Amino acid sequence: MQRINLKKFYHPLYDEDIFIEVSDEIADAIWEEHRIDDNTRRNLWVHTYSLDESPEIENHFPEQTCSAEEILLQREADQYREFLLGKLGEALSTLTPKQLRRLKARFVDGMKYREIAEIEGIDTSIAHHSVRDAIRRLQRYYIKHGFMEVATHDQ
Repeated sequence: MQRINLKKFYHPLYDEDIFIEVSDEIADAIWEEHRIDDNTRRNLWVHTYSLDESPEIENHFPEQTCSAEEILLQREADQYREFLLGKLGEALSTLTPKQLRRLKARFVDGMKYREIAEIEGIDTSIAHHSVRDAIRRLQRYYIKHGFMEVATHDQ
């Protein structure tokens, strides 16, 4: 039999020293649980981040759950993104095959205008103008269908 102080192990519940006699197995189990709690508390203290010192760290915690509003907004954003991707396909279908090929080479494949010109056997300025005209045609499509506003340049 061992004598333990309940205040030491269960402080919020016991404000004063209260000693009880327990069997060795129970005392060992209480001590083991106390050590595990202490280690957990120390690990949490060591691995606690200051939200003031680490901007947006609160978004890095996997246990953080989204509110119903955030889930709804995310669904709406996903639906709108799908809608716009469908419209992108329509907009790209307005381009000529050359414009589409050169636009893809420039922005999807990451090629330089010089490289596009070499592959197609044209002047660099022609590749540049073709891509520029394709972008303008896409802009006109988006403006016409209300997905984009006309850009105004303040001088």
